[in-house]
Amino acid sequence: MAAAWLTAPLQLHGSRMFECGDFTAEQCDYYKQHWHFWYIADYVFALPTIAFFMCIIGVFIIGQVLSRHVLGYRKVRGPPIWQKLIALVRYLSYRGFYVSALRWNSAPVGVLLLGLVGVIFFFCMDLAPQPYYWADIMFGGSPPLATRSGWMALACMPFVFATATKTNWITLVTGVSHERLQVFHRWISYAFFILALLHTFPFIVYHVRWHDMEMQFEMGLIFYWTGIVALIFQAWLTFMSHSTIRKFGYEFFKAMHLFAAVVFIVTFFWHCDYTLTSWDYFIATAAIYVPCYVYPWLRTCFEYGLKQKASIVVEENGFTRITIPANFDWSPGQHCFLRFTSFGLMNAMSAHPFTICSLPSTRAGEPSELVFYIRHQKGFTAKLYQHALEHPGAEVPVQVDGPYGGINEQRFNDGDHILVIAGGSGAGWILPFIERFLRSSVSLSDTTTDTTTADEEHGHAIRSSVSEKVVEKENGTRASHSQSPARRHGHSSSPVSLRVVLATRDTSSRIWFERTVASLLSTTSSSPNLSPSNLRVQVYLTGEAAAAQHVETTHTRPKHSTPEGSTSSADRISIPGETNNSAVPGKEFEGRPHLATIVHDEAAKVASAGQSLSVFVCGPTTMQNDVRNAVAKENLDVLSGKKRGGVYLHSEHFSWA
Repeated sequence: MAAAWLTAPLQLHGSRMFECGDFTAEQCDYYKQHWHFWYIADYVFALPTIAFFMCIIGVFIIGQVLSRHVLGYRKVRGPPIWQKLIALVRYLSYRGFYVSALRWNSAPVGVLLLGLVGVIFFFCMDLAPQPYYWADIMFGGSPPLATRSGWMALACMPFVFATATKTNWITLVTGVSHERLQVFHRWISYAFFILALLHTFPFIVYHVRWHDMEMQFEMGLIFYWTGIVALIFQAWLTFMSHSTIRKFGYEFFKAMHLFAAVVFIVTFFWHCDYTLTSWDYFIATAAIYVPCYVYPWLRTCFEYGLKQKASIVVEENGFTRITIPANFDWSPGQHCFLRFTSFGLMNAMSAHPFTICSLPSTRAGEPSELVFYIRHQKGFTAKLYQHALEHPGAEVPVQVDGPYGGINEQRFNDGDHILVIAGGSGAGWILPFIERFLRSSVSLSDTTTDTTTADEEHGHAIRSSVSEKVVEKENGTRASHSQSPARRHGHSSSPVSLRVVLATRDTSSRIWFERTVASLLSTTSSSPNLSPSNLRVQVYLTGEAAAAQHVETTHTRPKHSTPEGSTSSADRISIPGETNNSAVPGKEFEGRPHLATIVHDEAAKVASAGQSLSVFVCGPTTMQNDVRNAVAKENLDVLSGKKRGGVYLHSEHFSWA
């Protein structure tokens, strides 16, 4: 049946043989012009589209190489020209817009500009050449506008699939994680669909104009029907993937998305019918997509195993905690896709992404565990929550795929000061950052207390301590003089301070978070370099949590006298029901945090000391927008020469924790 739908004899490429026939010499020359000739249309329109996408990928590859090997984070803090260059790149990468009426968070300015370049390219390639329609039917049944659009649409297909998978070649060569490629996946899909429409409707207009539409449809029944079916399923894939649609039923969306993709590819393959080099693009798509689709399955089977079990329990704040033994390493902010096979066929067919809220074990003989804290919503997370309530501590089969994404650990290690901001269920996302900082503090304490370094100029031995470094930094001494020997001589380094800002409206989540942080602190209580000046935890209470805390503060605690954003050495958060030994260094505030002020204060502090600041944020779109615009403003000040030393930002785009 499949062969009957294709033109015989089957071959990989269509023929390019052309004879002018009844054309006059003038008509033949006109038809064979570069922008008109149908028999070279794949070269003229499809290949430049491929080249355009490859150039964009090449820009990101160059940026990745420069970032890693030329513009090293520590290397460029001195020269002003490099600081301004990095500040410009960061400003373009962070600055965005939020439309409150639509609850829409735009892509960063740099990505929007890149999208504008794409719009200009496609409009110029497709709409600038003339004519749109042949003046005479003798030139053929394919209007020039339809021909151009069709080849450009076909050239988009490999890149739609290249940006669709968790493991993909673009991430491999550019370092851009799969979740950040989703904006390009959507935009290329929109271009693909619009070009498909511009390929379809000119045929209708053209043949209606020459009064042979019915004849064309009867003669090319397979061609038209496969095109119509492909276009319908392409429309489904394009528009039914919107986040508002996915929220109604993630499992249903995944199943239908896969089904629609298969139908689209098959009918589109028949529709192209080896015209010129059209099937080359299907081969390229398969070569790009199939290995990336198969690899995670193979890794799950052979590296993680299919007999993995997850322990599930409901925490005191209502989060579902999932614990899975692990024999691999990961970094803060990374996530895994979990596939639970015991909750029905639909759930077994789809894998859900969740942020890891723990770190690998560093103690000999102690196994590592993946820990996830999930706020249940509708659908599968509600089923998981209910199962955990009914069977506390139960073990269920799970398949692990990951880890993916995560922070740039070089930015974390090289940043003198770290600011971590989260909202709501992002409380669990914060924990690996605190644990990572506490571990580095203990490690740094162990290595620097007895470290001696040779003074290269005088040959004397110099003993350095963490406490001296902290005092120097607090007194505003420049980083070049206050850095530890390890940091000065280019060895591994770690942050000097960590400031955590959590905004929550849930009282139980607030108490759970503070107890968990206190538990982490108890493991490093003997560290001599750990003090409130190193770690500050600030919890902003809104809604229910603010009302409860107001009553508690009025009757049991004195009001805080220090201004918002500051923390004195005596500030400690006392956890209800716990002893003062479990207190957390920091403060609680009522109301929403003024994120722009928090970022500005931290940036001003580190800039005056010649130090660096790295900001990490996870939360609602409004929170992310406020933080990234505040960080963009700080980098704009560097660009304008108002200050030195930019600010790095990592935004977690999915609140999976």
